Amino acid sequence: MKKTKLFSETEWQILKIIWKRKTATVKEVWQEGYPNKEKAYTTIQTYMDRLVQKKVLKKEKIGLVNFYKPSLSETKAIKQATESFVSRAFNGSFGLLAQYLVDSRNLSKEDIDQIKELIKKRESQQ
Repeated sequence: MKKTKLFSETEWQILKIIWKRKTATVKEVWQEGYPNKEKAYTTIQTYMDRLVQKKVLKKEKIGLVNFYKPSLSETKAIKQATESFVSRAFNGSFGLLAQYLVDSRNLSKEDIDQIKELIKKRESQQ
């Protein structure tokens, strides 16, 4: 199995902010993500530098300030995380995942109709 980049909850939160903003400083991420100072500024800086080491963010220094940009798209990150989860939890079977989700939730008629529409659309593409 291909090694995927897995992220902690804090890394996901940081990435979501940067994906939304397109570029951000540590201070901007810290202020937006932790307005009540739940995490220290230096902690966020460490996480962001680790994401640079993982090649998920790019860092560019302009003057005295580091600006961070994503080098991995949100779509690709979600795809990798989903595939990794399905591989581990459902032996790689998206069908088993779908069965689990349908069986474990109280689906409304609207949910069921939406799922049917998605399946029809997918079938027509093949």
